[in-house]
Amino acid sequence: MYGYFAKIRITAKKIYNNIMKQNAYAKINLTLEIVGKRSDGLHNIESVFQEISLCDKIEIEKNNTLDIKFIPQIDTKKSTAHTSSEIFFKKTRIREHAKIRIKKNIPIRSGLGGGSSDAATTLLLLNKLFMYPMKNDELIKIGETIGSDVSFFFLGGTALVEGKGNRVRLINPVKKLYVLLVIPSFSFSTKDSYSQINGFKFDTTNSTKKLISILEKKKYDLSEIENCLHNDFEKMYLSVDKNFTSTLRNLEQKTSKKFHLTGSGSVLFALFNNISEAKQAQTKLKTTGVKTILTETR
Repeated sequence: MYGYFAKIRITAKKIYNNIMKQNAYAKINLTLEIVGKRSDGLHNIESVFQEISLCDKIEIEKNNTLDIKFIPQIDTKKSTAHTSSEIFFKKTRIREHAKIRIKKNIPIRSGLGGGSSDAATTLLLLNKLFMYPMKNDELIKIGETIGSDVSFFFLGGTALVEGKGNRVRLINPVKKLYVLLVIPSFSFSTKDSYSQINGFKFDTTNSTKKLISILEKKKYDLSEIENCLHNDFEKMYLSVDKNFTSTLRNLEQKTSKKFHLTGSGSVLFALFNNISEAKQAQTKLKTTGVKTILTETR
């Protein structure tokens, strides 16, 4: 994980002495397989996470009190940025605090990892702002207590994610692709979705292993990647949720493109080799009133 910390030290921008800003990037799941339930009630997964350019923008400076605000204001009593900041100051016993402003661009409850990315980026920025009072592995341990997939956002890029989401290994990166995100009018609760998936049995697809094998090749086509895209939650929703099924089928009918779920939802995505094709698909969907975001892999 240490390479990502070096990257942060270079890209975090100082506006002046004690003010810094950094992007907190979103992710999509190219694969997401539920491979078992753990003794602690959580689930083991095998998944390929891919960082994308859509991001929240975080700005931070020293302050007498902890002051965190989102723009626009989000409907939550305590965000992951609040939790990560409180743990950081408790463990370091630093008397100063921080003023943190987060411009929220990543939709909440979307499967794009916005909250986890905010947590990881906030920890990294606080550590830099106060001259690195915590070691890298200490920050990672804090992240694991906040959310299962926070660990990925200390690395970014393309990664194999296993266990409950805390075991992360960088793999060969996906070539640059354009990603069309569709934000439905409905959302899913991650906790409820994982509870619901307990009653389902899925055939072993080995989609994650197959995708990693393709990425290890020097040359591959987008169609090879698309053939490996898989999400167990998508399979479950298709069997129990008529609204989700109708939305997915309508997207594919309008664009002649295959869409897939990211995380436990509710955002859907499609991949494109070039931006012109992605924009054409986006235009077709905008005429129907569907909310979309066009971004790319990182």
